Amino acid sequence: MKLNEPKIVVFIAAVAIGILISLNINLSSTGGDRTILNTKEYQDASNLKNQVLSDVIRVKNNYFENEKKLDGYKNVENDKDKIVNEINQEINLNKEVLGYTSVKGPGLKMTLVDGTGEKFNNSITEQSNEYIRSRIIHDIDMIATVNELKNAGAEAISLNGQRIISNTDIYCSWAFLSVNGVKTPAPFYITAIGNKEVMKKYLLSSESYLKRLINRGINVNIYEEDEVVIPAYIGEMENKNLNYQ
Repeated sequence: MKLNEPKIVVFIAAVAIGILISLNINLSSTGGDRTILNTKEYQDASNLKNQVLSDVIRVKNNYFENEKKLDGYKNVENDKDKIVNEINQEINLNKEVLGYTSVKGPGLKMTLVDGTGEKFNNSITEQSNEYIRSRIIHDIDMIATVNELKNAGAEAISLNGQRIISNTDIYCSWAFLSVNGVKTPAPFYITAIGNKEVMKKYLLSSESYLKRLINRGINVNIYEEDEVVIPAYIGEMENKNLNYQ
C-alpha cells in the first residue's frame, strides 16, 4: 500500500513542535521570562531532544525507503523470483535488527565490577552499610547503562552473552542479575556495536549515569574495538497485549 506523504510530513512537523514545547523555547519573541534548567534537567532535555530528532530522521528514512521499495516492486512485478529474493533479504535484515541473528562490527567492550568496602575495615555501622551498598551494581544501574548506550547510538548490545532486545528484562535476583530470564553473576561484560568514539565520549561525559557509577566506586573499564561479535537472542519474543492492524 502506498504511503501517504502528507500524513508523514504532518507527523514530522508535529514532533518537531513537540520538541520545541518540551524545551520551553519561546517561538514568538526573544525576550520575556525563560525557564532556567539545572544541569541534570538540561542533560535530560538534551537527551530527549536528540532521541526525538533521531526518531524523526528514522521516520523520514523509512518513508523514502518504502517509496523506493514500492517503485522497485512496480518495475519487477512480473519477476516473482526477484521479488521473493528482495523480501527474503528484508526478512533477514529485520532479524538482525530484532536480534535473532548474530552480528559484528566496530564498538565497545565494557567491564563493570562491584567496588569494595575496605574504607571501613571491620567497623560495621549504618554509614558503612550504606557505603557498601553504593558500591554494588544493582539492576537499575545496569538498565541505566544499557539505556545510555542506546542513546549514544548503539545498534546492538549484549550483557554477559545475553542479547539485549526490545523486551529484555533486567532485575536483581539475589547475588545475580537476571537477563532474559538467565541468572548471570558479576563481573558484568557489556558489548555494544556502534560508533566507538561517540559512545565512549557519551558514556564518560560528566553528567552520564556511568560517571556516577564510577564516582560511587564501581570499577569500570571501557575498551574500543575495531570488531566485536554480539550473539543472537535465544528465546521467543512473546507479545501478550500487542495486536496488529
